[in-house]
Amino acid sequence: MTKMILVRHCQAEGNFHHYFQGRIDTDITAFGQRQIECTAAFLANEPIDIIYVSDKKRARKTAEGLNRLHQVPMIVDDRLTEINAGLWEGVLLTEIEQRYPEAYDAFRHHPADFQAPEGENMAQVYARVSAALKDIVTKEQGKTICVVSHGCAIRNMMCYLHRWDLSHIQDVPLGVNMAVNMVTFDENLLPTVIAENITAHLTKLSPD
Repeated sequence: MTKMILVRHCQAEGNFHHYFQGRIDTDITAFGQRQIECTAAFLANEPIDIIYVSDKKRARKTAEGLNRLHQVPMIVDDRLTEINAGLWEGVLLTEIEQRYPEAYDAFRHHPADFQAPEGENMAQVYARVSAALKDIVTKEQGKTICVVSHGCAIRNMMCYLHRWDLSHIQDVPLGVNMAVNMVTFDENLLPTVIAENITAHLTKLSPD
């Protein structure tokens, strides 16, 4: 059986300060490190064979923390990176809502139609991450694969893994930092989502 475990990276500086990170290469926080430790314990008994990870520091540090108990190969794939948010990157969410009310409303309520000024549109993200997952599952067939990525990117991945087109992305919840999703693939590599946005391993944590 082929299994994929998708994990959103831990709390990073942008999550803590409430600005749009996108492609900015932010570092993780002390609370984020504790999130990694809780999630690593939760996944300790999963027979992970390989980890694929975004090129961003917050994702790589998350993957490295999860890998301490597994010591398996890690492969960086920049197709797993976060949406390019153009002029929104590094801008506080409250300021974005004030300056770009229509685009911000689309991001929150109509994500299939979203595109930040000078950034990627959601269709480009969906195409990019779905192509990456197809390649990964084909290459790693029969293994348990961990994928560490970002909120918007994983939302697109889960839409694809539900076998939905982009018009259904609003039906996919945006997972919190370190939320875990699990998917299996049959012999034809058709996916079945078996668990989505698992957060029970995080409930005892309190923010700094």
